[in-house]
Amino acid sequence: MGSPLEDSRVLGLDVGAVSVSVAELEGDGSILRTFYELHHGRVGETARRILRDIDFTLVEGIAATTSTPSFLRSHRRYDNQICLITSARRFHPEARSILVVGAERFGLVRFDPAGAYLSFKANSLCAAGTGSFLDQQASRLNLASIGDLTDLAIANRGPPPKIASRCAVFAKTDLVHAQQEGHGVEAICDGLCRGVVKNIIDSLFTGETIHGPVLVVGGVARNSAVVKHLRGLLGVELIVDGHLVHGAAGAAMKLLGEEASNGGSGPRSVAEVIAETSSERSFEYPPLELRLSGYPDFRSKEKRLFTGKTVAHSHPLEVELYRELSSSGKTEAYLGIDIGSTSTKAVVTDRDGEVLAGFYTSTAGKPLVATQFILEALSDLDCSKNLGLEFLGVGTTGAGRKFIGKILGADLVLDEITAHARAAVELDPDVDTIIEIGGQDSKFTTLRDGRVTLSVMNNVCAAGTGSFIEEQARRLKVPLSDFAARTKGASSPIASERCTVFMERDLNHCLSEGYSTEEVLAAVLHSVRENYLNKVAVEAAIGDRVAFQGATALNEAL
Repeated sequence: MGSPLEDSRVLGLDVGAVSVSVAELEGDGSILRTFYELHHGRVGETARRILRDIDFTLVEGIAATTSTPSFLRSHRRYDNQICLITSARRFHPEARSILVVGAERFGLVRFDPAGAYLSFKANSLCAAGTGSFLDQQASRLNLASIGDLTDLAIANRGPPPKIASRCAVFAKTDLVHAQQEGHGVEAICDGLCRGVVKNIIDSLFTGETIHGPVLVVGGVARNSAVVKHLRGLLGVELIVDGHLVHGAAGAAMKLLGEEASNGGSGPRSVAEVIAETSSERSFEYPPLELRLSGYPDFRSKEKRLFTGKTVAHSHPLEVELYRELSSSGKTEAYLGIDIGSTSTKAVVTDRDGEVLAGFYTSTAGKPLVATQFILEALSDLDCSKNLGLEFLGVGTTGAGRKFIGKILGADLVLDEITAHARAAVELDPDVDTIIEIGGQDSKFTTLRDGRVTLSVMNNVCAAGTGSFIEEQARRLKVPLSDFAARTKGASSPIASERCTVFMERDLNHCLSEGYSTEEVLAAVLHSVRENYLNKVAVEAAIGDRVAFQGATALNEAL
């Protein structure tokens, strides 16, 4: 007995964390057309753009995956995993395992030698090893796209460096170390792809009996460098399928397999498929406003951008003067440089510790170039102001402190905790607690009589860091310089305090529910606070005099 829809067309809809996919199938199950588009949180708009190319007078049934929002109407809904298996078995019946690696999730479906279902295993609440992880690393390497990262990785001919694909933000440290050791960008890209594969194998394949061939699907299946390392490390036959609509196709196939259908009573136009969403919104947090403390005036005497002539760096350098500098012909000073994974900073002080000038630029994965750039700017300042700088001592701190300290012949090489504590006590001798949220790490420190008594640092996950904020601002196309102004006075819904990649799903959901960009940005700050207090700070140890330090302290709304 044939399918009741065998003479009609059927649509399959699948909405994931980052994309909308649609498959239009003939009644015999063959795929007529497919559509795939990133939605950037605008699911309704994206679906409407895709569906307007469909002739609904020929469509007798619409099926959707369970991840598809309810405002996209359908006749039937099917579990995402079942849809994937249905489509994979239709096009690759010989597969005995399915490895799916998408934007924010990866998972492994296992079958026995006869093809019967055995189990499904997925990654935990961490996005290391996903497509979004690689997207973020491509951005940090200043590459135009993930395609460029793939091409560079394939071009590598030497052994790739070991880059742990743990947290998407912590990977920055490994990138910096690889560059300090002299690895080129091709080797680093190759190491990233290998690290992703190692994470996938450790998470899904350890302790499991795997029957081949293994079908590899999802967006990352299009990354030939990842596939290369999968082949090398797994040692099983792979079938690589780069199509991105298996979920949508599987949903449509399931509907075609139904013995009966109420297809005629369902949506018959784009307007009927996309329901009107409620404009009612609920806020969990009141408007952001500063009530319990002051906010410093960070303005300097003079601020300018230095572009340089000798050192070629991918980012500009900010120079700030904090005192009127006179042409003295001789100025005794000290130099401190903080070489962080995200940014490289320097200050020049006089003999008494008063800051004369500050320098700030992005590390951009090149700590030596960033330091050389600062030194060029310092030399330019020295000449233009006729200061006659004579340095009595040089100190380094930050992730690259040992590497740069050795090159500069630094007098002191300090860990960040010591440097932050010393600065806090200099500013306020009574400080007993330091909240420090930097680019990729955050720390909680307590002091007594100016000495550190306890220090806790985030590990494994960097959700409550400056890079977390930066990633969300980039997704929402908001400059970091505008973040605080746009969130002051904004109420917000609850959003995830977990991985920077999973946060994308929550932000997209909020935007699709009608929350403004300002309200979503405020939700990011609440998430950072919750993550810091829950995973880093020891709340019972917070004292009476708290110093908030790190680059994120510039954000008044945070």
